Amino acid sequence: MYLKNDRIVATIKDLTFRSFRSGAAAQYILDPTALTGWDDGTSTRRDATVRPVSSGDFTEPYTFSSRLIAFTGTAVAPDRQELQILRDKLTGVLTAGEYADLRVETSASTRYATVGLENKVEWVQQLDNVASFRVEFYAPDAHIYGEEKRSQAGAYVVSGGLKFPLTYALDYNFNEQSIYRTVTNDGNATAYPVFAAIGDFYSGFTVMTGFGGQRVTYTGMVTKQSPVLIDMARGTAMQNGVDKTTLVTERNWFGIEPHTTIYPVFSPLAGDNEAGSGWCDIIYRDTWI
Repeated sequence: MYLKNDRIVATIKDLTFRSFRSGAAAQYILDPTALTGWDDGTSTRRDATVRPVSSGDFTEPYTFSSRLIAFTGTAVAPDRQELQILRDKLTGVLTAGEYADLRVETSASTRYATVGLENKVEWVQQLDNVASFRVEFYAPDAHIYGEEKRSQAGAYVVSGGLKFPLTYALDYNFNEQSIYRTVTNDGNATAYPVFAAIGDFYSGFTVMTGFGGQRVTYTGMVTKQSPVLIDMARGTAMQNGVDKTTLVTERNWFGIEPHTTIYPVFSPLAGDNEAGSGWCDIIYRDTWI
């Protein structure tokens, strides 16, 4: 819950809601105490199984439900015509059944959710140039996200690498130039990165949380014209828009726990030809529930 003097700016498509008045132009003034569904989390859901001969239920895994976000406030305009334009813009948002990014900026942070329209838009004219409104948005994803971040698991010129098929103990026979960086999730829920392998890796590659950590191995060919995206949230490998998940032989999909840092490692696999060269981008966002 926010207080009356909290400064909030929410944007979706060409609509901007502010919790403060900005000049004399026509605008939507948000009531910060009536913003719901953004900071108050979501409900949980589970398939409860009753214990037949004792009290309570069996312990079942649970997930989070979707998110319903509501904005309430006042529309103010210089005249009746400008107020009508505000009304038409508000009631016309997302009417094609599409989803869009909702951006909410506060003094603490800027966060995002992908939303669609929920229920009818309420609009009650109070004066010739003043109306009250309420608009609700449905977010199918329970989580909200920070700005997109990018890092690099490594930049390589490689003539060695892991021989495939793998044998243990693993022999990282690299002749490489590489840069290793850390990746941190500052949210309160697990963040799932996307690894983008870009370059010429003839026998595939492995991505890991760190040396000896959880690993995902892709055994297809990667070229500069056809990078591969490993999506840890969906458990997929995509190349030029085509699902190539069947070429993933190790599927220890992993995320970044809240307030946790990982040390990603990108390792080309070496076959009959040299492993190749290129790099791996890590695309991730702080994640909150």
